[in-house]
This record gives sequence, C-alpha cells and structure tokens, in this order.
Amino acid sequence: MPERIKVDYKVYSTTVSALEALKELPYTIALDFEVQSLYSNSDRIEAKELLKQELDRPTERFCKLVAESNGLSYPSITKITHMIIGIDESTSIVIVISNLQMEKVLLNWIVSVKHHFLLHNASFDLKQVYVKTGKFPEHYDDTQLLAKIFINHADTWKANTQLKVLMGQYYTPKWTNIEGYDNEDLKDEAFLRYSAIDGAATMLLWKQLQEEVEIKKGD
Repeated sequence: MPERIKVDYKVYSTTVSALEALKELPYTIALDFEVQSLYSNSDRIEAKELLKQELDRPTERFCKLVAESNGLSYPSITKITHMIIGIDESTSIVIVISNLQMEKVLLNWIVSVKHHFLLHNASFDLKQVYVKTGKFPEHYDDTQLLAKIFINHADTWKANTQLKVLMGQYYTPKWTNIEGYDNEDLKDEAFLRYSAIDGAATMLLWKQLQEEVEIKKGD
C-alpha cells in the first residue's frame, strides 16, 4: 500500500482573485468541474410536489424538467459550482463559482489560454465548455481514454477507469466516500477537499500514464 498523499490546495471565490491565481501556472495542468442543476434543491422539491397535481401540458413538462435536473443534465440547465486546477499530484487550486457571470469569464479563460489541459472523462467537462462558449481548449488530453487503452478488457467491470478506482489507493479513503453533489454550501470544507483531490489525482494518473507510454515505446 503506497503512502497516502496529502493534497494542499488554495480556494478562490471571486473572479479577480481567481484570474490572478491562474496567471502563474505550469503548461500542463488538470482541469475538472463540479456541476449542479441550475435549479435549487427547494425548486426541485417544489416541482416534484406540483407534479402530484393535475397540470396543463406545458407546466407539467417544465416541472418534470426541473424535478429531474441534476449536475449531469444538459449544460443549458446546469451551473458550474467549482473549477479545479490540478498543478501536481499534491497541489490544486479550487475556484468557487458563485454566479453565471463568473462562470462565463472562467470558461472564456479556458478556451483562450495555451495551457495543456488534462481531463478525466473530458466528454463531460468539455460539453460544459463547448455549449457555453462554442469553443474547445486548444490542447487537451483525456486521461480516462488513455487509461482505457492500457486497461483493455472485454469485460467492462475489469476495465473500470473511473478516477477513484484507479487512484483511490493514493489518497485519503474519504475521497471515495463523498455523500453527494447537491450541497448548496459551496465552501463546505469536506467538498473543497474532495474537489482538490480530483485535480491532483488526475495529475498523478497522467504521470503514471506517461511512464507507461515510455515503457511501451521500448518494447
């Protein structure tokens, strides 16, 4: 069992402080988002209650959309609550995004800078970027797809490339036991720590994958 890695992270919660922190970064960095429904928890509870009543068709459809929405819904009805930048295997930046204007500024930063972004399951995070900006980052890699190449097996359960499955042994067990993603306290310490580990773990996985690439080159 490897020694557990402690992740140091800094939290920023304003647009100005976040952009300042993003000025001095290495070329290759991990990128991850935490996402929630655009509708609050109370909105969704109310929508579920309304669906118990007789409603006209348009109202019923809207209530279903609200009631069933979550962080995995289409980006037009979600909001990014945290943007995580992994700097290395033990260091991350966590940006708390409190409004849609701040989200817009940070997404535009992503598609305008020259960094090499590493994303684990890029199809999820980059959908947020593309739908909301119409652009992709210039240079990015998906660590989940690369891991899938090396862990190639016909039985899906033997080729599980979820980040916590691959990297859980390196970090605190609490990382894999997050209770949910709907906590409206965006500065909850446990969730900030969880998010920070996502970024750091992606950087460690990338390092390991590059080592594997070099080994394959020598075969």
